[in-house]
Formats: sequence, structure tokens, C-alpha cells
Amino acid sequence: MDDVSIPVNKAENKTQNSLINLDKIIISLKSPKNIITLIVVFIICTSGAALVLISFDWIKVGVTKKAFWIEIFSQILNGMFTTLSLLSFHTRVIPFIAILYLLLFKSKDNEDFTKTTEYIKKQNIIKKYANWYNEQYDSLSFLLLVYVMWILNILSQASLTTLMWGFSTYDKNGIIALPMLTPNPRPNMLVLISLVIAISSSIFASCFIKYKLYKRNKLQKHGKSEPSINNI
Repeated sequence: MDDVSIPVNKAENKTQNSLINLDKIIISLKSPKNIITLIVVFIICTSGAALVLISFDWIKVGVTKKAFWIEIFSQILNGMFTTLSLLSFHTRVIPFIAILYLLLFKSKDNEDFTKTTEYIKKQNIIKKYANWYNEQYDSLSFLLLVYVMWILNILSQASLTTLMWGFSTYDKNGIIALPMLTPNPRPNMLVLISLVIAISSSIFASCFIKYKLYKRNKLQKHGKSEPSINNI
């Protein structure tokens, strides 16, 4: 008699995998950090969606109230990103200062550069705030490029916040939509420039890191390594 194999019930496997994934989601939601992150993402997405819908008149709020609600949701988004920028400020500035110090120290052509206590201390500071950093693969010049982008993001966000809170917007009838610190009209061109720089600098920094990680993984699979940080 020929052996008859019993096919695996694919439906049961899919159900089990779904339950496992659901359990992982429930466990992750028990973390206060993940809950706060979820709330922040929800507020940003809903405010952004409302802003777009009202701006293109896909949601009718009335001609007199349109400028008001656009300003409300714009301020909510700006407030969220300003808060995130303030929370991440020290994680950007402290490593940036450490990188500048190492580059300055390295420029003296010290042969024992990597053996000094100060070098190890600064390296540990960078690794504390950049868990993706590996000194064997990532040069100081690359780190400087990434952190310049992040510092540029912080400065542009500060500029955007100053413009959003310091100047007022007006509706079609010349009435202030939402009073800010001064009644002076908001310079929309400067707002646009600050917004573009803030978004693009953050995207560039993330892309640089992802590319470097991809390149590093590719080298590690082939058993190769890039020159050490001391040779770059």
C-alpha cells in the first residue's frame, strides 16, 4: 500500500499566525512608550488629513471658517513636530558636538588616536544616541553628514515654529483667522522654505542611514569590511 501523506491545514496555520501577531501587538501596546507613539501618530495623521480635506474643500466648513480651521490644524501639526524636535534635541546636539571634537582631535595626526580615554569616551557617547553606529564601518565624516542634516532639521523646525507662533494669518475678508503673538501677516514664503528644509533634511538623514546599513549588511554577508574610521 502506498503511503498517503496528510496535507497541512493551511487555514489553521494562517489562524495561528494571526493570533501570534495579535498577541505581539497586544504585548507591544502595554509599553507606555508605544502607546504614546501610537497617539502621536494618530494625532498627526488625523490633523494632516483634516488639513488637506479642508484646504481642498472636500470638507465644507464655510468660507468664513475655512481659514480658522486650516490654522487650527496647522498649529496642531506644528505643535506636535515642535514637541518631537524638543524631545530629540539632546540626542542630536550631544553626538554632534562629540563628532566635531573627534574630528578636531583626529586632525592632529595622533598615532594613538583610538587608544586615548577621551576618544573611547566620545565614541561611547555617540553609540549611546546612535545604536546603528559601528566605528568599523561608519566614518566620522559620514556621521557628521547625518548629524548636520538633523541639526538643520532642528533649526528649520525652530524657524517654522517662530513664524507660526509669531505671525497671524488672515481670511479672505482681511480678518485674523487665529490671533498669534503679533498681528503682522505671516510670511508664507518663509514658512514654505522652512517646511521644505525641515522635511527634506529629515528624509536625507534617514536615507543616508538606511543606505549605510544596507551597504554594511552586504559587506558582512561577503565577509568584507570597509576601512576603519581611523583610515577615513
